[in-house]
Amino acid sequence: MKTKTLIPAALLAISTCAFSQRPPGPPPPDIIAVKLDKDHDHKLTAREIRNAEKSLLKLDEDEDGALSKEELRPEPPEGHRKKKDDEGANNNPPPPPPPTRLMSAIDTDEDGALSKEELKAAPDTLIKLDNNSDGKIDNFEAPSLGHPNEENFGPPPGGPGGPVRAALACCDRRVRFVPALTSTSP
Repeated sequence: MKTKTLIPAALLAISTCAFSQRPPGPPPPDIIAVKLDKDHDHKLTAREIRNAEKSLLKLDEDEDGALSKEELRPEPPEGHRKKKDDEGANNNPPPPPPPTRLMSAIDTDEDGALSKEELKAAPDTLIKLDNNSDGKIDNFEAPSLGHPNEENFGPPPGGPGGPVRAALACCDRRVRFVPALTSTSP
């Protein structure tokens, strides 16, 4: 009898973990990947890497030669735009997404902003992500470049491996599944 109760409880715990880990929608596009990947082929070519500083400076709204955290923040999804102050809305922007491999490579001081020096050194720091030394950075070397069959740039939902891996990671792996016992009483 305990076994019959334990199995549904274990399944409920696993499904709760899986669904509680999902983000509310698709991940926001990586603004760095969008600006660097000019031809949208989900790879950074040697030319795109060389032009990294020029491409990223297009995000520089205040034209100070550096990119602040606010300038690197992705646009909110449609329908979630800021409301006017007179409507009494909370105008606090959402927290920034965790840094991607592209951002981590360029942001050497890890402050979430890109200084003039970091932007100037971007081609040299980006090429370090080229693990197979082919002169390009592909979506295996920088997952935020997305996959050719995806419309949005960004990592797959649920983290590396997708939702199933996330479900297993959040649950205690010591839980064992016990096959249901059937009684063969006469």
